[in-house]
Amino acid sequence: MFPTRSTPTRRRFILTTAMLLVALTCATAMAAGWEEVSDDDGVVVSMKAVEGRDLPIFRGVAVIDSSMIDIMAVLNDTEKATEWMANCAESKILKRLGDFERIVYNRTDSPWPVSDRDVVIQSKTDINVEKRTIHVKFWSIKSPLKGEVEDVVRMPRLKGHYKFKALSRTRTRVEYQVDADPGGSLPDWLAESATEDLPRKTLLGLAERAKKTSKDGTYKEFVAKWTERLALDKLEK
Repeated sequence: MFPTRSTPTRRRFILTTAMLLVALTCATAMAAGWEEVSDDDGVVVSMKAVEGRDLPIFRGVAVIDSSMIDIMAVLNDTEKATEWMANCAESKILKRLGDFERIVYNRTDSPWPVSDRDVVIQSKTDINVEKRTIHVKFWSIKSPLKGEVEDVVRMPRLKGHYKFKALSRTRTRVEYQVDADPGGSLPDWLAESATEDLPRKTLLGLAERAKKTSKDGTYKEFVAKWTERLALDKLEK
């Protein structure tokens, strides 16, 4: 039973309960902004509408049956993104700022008669050894390293992330989120398709590519180095 008088213990209990209720209310309000639009092929796709924008923020979440480092190795090979990333027509490093920080040019293929989109982004990777997590952030920038391309629309805004969490030695939770302003005019049917298809196809492509490169030993040295640093070999399969 709780104390009947206003003792310090009871006051602490009331304060703790109130704080928990506030935290739960805030968490519920934040989650309410996301709407699940599909759950196919092991990828849960959600969207968050933003007033005044053509595209909502979209997010894809999947558990991939590959080592977190195998997946990271694929993502780290920027110029091979055309082989797995949905609608990626070109991906090129313009400048390296560090081991895991760089300026990149990306071009996205669009169906006729819609113009292709392109963007210059800066990306940075944070690796948490203790938690065995990787957070890759990217955001659009203005840069003289790549001028505008004829008949291609330069995207005014793009920001997002990949988040990896090692669930075991061979299973990884991956979250891919993008908030973009594609610029120019965009048909409603293409906006709706992009919201659902891009995150799903990108995560499926990433999973397939990681499986292939792991089997082929494409990134053997990178994988060995970071598997040891994060002690992934000590996790259960």
